[in-house]
Amino acid sequence: MLKRFFTEEARARVEAAVREAETRSRGQVVPIVVEKSSGYPEARYRGAVLGAALATVVVLALRLPLTLAELPLVQLAAGLTGALVALWDPIERVLAGRVELELAARERAVRAFHEHGLHRTAEGTGVLVFASLFEHRAVVIGDRGIHEKMGEAEWQRAVAALVAGMRRDDPAAGFCEAIALCGAKLAEHFPRDPGGGPGNELPDALRASRS
Repeated sequence: MLKRFFTEEARARVEAAVREAETRSRGQVVPIVVEKSSGYPEARYRGAVLGAALATVVVLALRLPLTLAELPLVQLAAGLTGALVALWDPIERVLAGRVELELAARERAVRAFHEHGLHRTAEGTGVLVFASLFEHRAVVIGDRGIHEKMGEAEWQRAVAALVAGMRRDDPAAGFCEAIALCGAKLAEHFPRDPGGGPGNELPDALRASRS
């Protein structure tokens, strides 16, 4: 998914959006995309249980002539099939569940926020713009300085823009729109000081990883 959606041209567009946002403010914007926030082993387990249960229901409903020794083998085969089917992305998302998808993306975003030093900027103006492609989830986190000015609700417009880009199969455009929205708020609350400032503390490039 990363190679499909984030070509060199797409990455360049996102990086340019970050530079534009930072030229008008003292903020530090870091865009990060991961292919998947969690392995969701519970989805395979649930798939296996559902497969075995379905096989049992079919055997009983159709009164198939199976011995007590043969039934566990059928259940095992059906369970393995269910676990394999759970590897298909749409099924895995359903089996993982909406709450787990949201929690995994949020936890991965918080980890990225700290991994990339967004909590160590000079004025607390670090902003993470994060997307997890498998989950179709976006998270925007602002450090203490900018968050005190805006609060959680103000970030939701940027989140919505990034999610909309993913739904259009153009997450790079979603990143650019979200970064522009964050940049406008940063410029409003932390405008660029003509006499200088902390400078570019963090790289502008999009960071991409499989997990």
